[in-house]
Amino acid sequence: AHDAAAAIELVSSKYMRCAPEQVVNQTSTAEVEEIITSFAEAARRCMRAGFDLIVLHGGHGNVPAMFFREKDNHRSDRFGGSFEGRCRFGIELLQALREATEGRLAIEYRISAEEMVPGFTTLEETIAYSQVIEDYIDLLHVSRGMLEYDELLPSINAPVYLPKAMNLPFAARFKQALSIPVTVVGSFDLRDAEQAVAAGKVDAVSMIRTVLADTECVEKARLNRAESIRPCIRCNTCIDRTHSDRISIQCAVNPLVGRETRFSEGPAQTPRRVMIVGAGVAGLEAARVAARRGHQVSLFEKDESAGGLFRLACASELKRELQAYLSWSIADVMANERIELHLDHLLSADEIHRANPDALILAFGAQPILPNFSASASDKVVWVGDVEAGRVECGKTVVIAGAGVTGMEAALSLARQGRQVTLVDALREDQLGAGTTAINLIALRALLAEADVTFICESRISDIDEAGVHLTTSCGEHRCLNYDTAVLSFGFRVDRDLLESFSGIVEPTYTIGDCSGRGGNLHNALRTAFEKAMLI
Repeated sequence: AHDAAAAIELVSSKYMRCAPEQVVNQTSTAEVEEIITSFAEAARRCMRAGFDLIVLHGGHGNVPAMFFREKDNHRSDRFGGSFEGRCRFGIELLQALREATEGRLAIEYRISAEEMVPGFTTLEETIAYSQVIEDYIDLLHVSRGMLEYDELLPSINAPVYLPKAMNLPFAARFKQALSIPVTVVGSFDLRDAEQAVAAGKVDAVSMIRTVLADTECVEKARLNRAESIRPCIRCNTCIDRTHSDRISIQCAVNPLVGRETRFSEGPAQTPRRVMIVGAGVAGLEAARVAARRGHQVSLFEKDESAGGLFRLACASELKRELQAYLSWSIADVMANERIELHLDHLLSADEIHRANPDALILAFGAQPILPNFSASASDKVVWVGDVEAGRVECGKTVVIAGAGVTGMEAALSLARQGRQVTLVDALREDQLGAGTTAINLIALRALLAEADVTFICESRISDIDEAGVHLTTSCGEHRCLNYDTAVLSFGFRVDRDLLESFSGIVEPTYTIGDCSGRGGNLHNALRTAFEKAMLI
């Protein structure tokens, strides 16, 4: 309907979950031929269904990669042994796809430029293989890594902690070596993609997270409205839900994704006056959704700028994409004629009584948990939010109390500044990281290891005084850590008194984001905001 080509990816789900040794060396010649036949029959069904393009996944350790890998392929028939033999599976598979589709469908081949583990397929070997198969394909799609190694997952779906477009230098090598078009995948937005193509490094760029974050991004770019594109924050909520948890897809910044049949974005039957307390990310999202439904929105924020606690999350150099999202969200709300944004305005219950709105949304966030220690009044004990915002300076030796995601991110930033950092938490080390996605946590933990950050787990802080940070382990052992600065990162709690002061004024009243108790990360904050705004 939108003049786009329809493509479908073919993967052998049965064999991709098996050990390469089993797939490659414990299958008979007839069984290998049957695998090829199964792919061909699938391609024929795709052709009859009206697809224009087949994407054959030959990367990330999938079946074609298994047969080409010299480390694993010890066959003695035509599908193994020499370089030519190891290419044979891919050649015959592609020939079968072309024959089954009568030459009517284009064929894209997805490949890992390198498998990133010593002893596995290298870049040079993959380039040589691609030169063999290029006559049988129309487009080469360049990625990296293997799915079976968890430590490589961040290279396949790069999180915010890693650079964008990391695969581009590798794809450029294939572009130089081949005569067919080359596309690349891996943390691109439309601006990055345009620059890569304009520089002649690739012919096209493949992306999906950017499209999920804003399903209208291509049309907005075409109409020179790139600034209105909702940015992807590379949190990997989408891939974590589908690949890690095997549940339906959602997007942290686009709450409609995966739930299009549940929620209609059409206008509400009756326009209403909606008042929102708090212009953090949840309040901004609620205002945007309510206005899109035709309601008149008054949004109040006690600070001089919108963004709330999320501004602190954006302050770290690790998370520039979060700052891009916040800037987009604020600009989008300020440009909406149905939203009145009132900054530096601490809204009272009496004002709400007098305004008598049709609906009230509470989005005033939560308060940091700051236990009182002996040294709390000194400048040696500080809150992690002040550290990330650059409002306080830490000493050379830092102990961070609380190894949640915020604590770990702060630890990485401080370690990169040359400080000696220790993280302390009451949980076991394998329990840390709630609130983030599996892929992002793998990347963050690897970076912390590279930065020599120390973890002390299953230990509670009994006190912090001039002598040190006093710990009690789960075994009852007492320890004292030397420190120049102790950083408190114990999370947040809902201000129940403030919540109670707004109750019973307006029906309906909804709580969203951190003050609802269902916040904790951007995905939850925006999801609660979207769901409640859709009820009005």
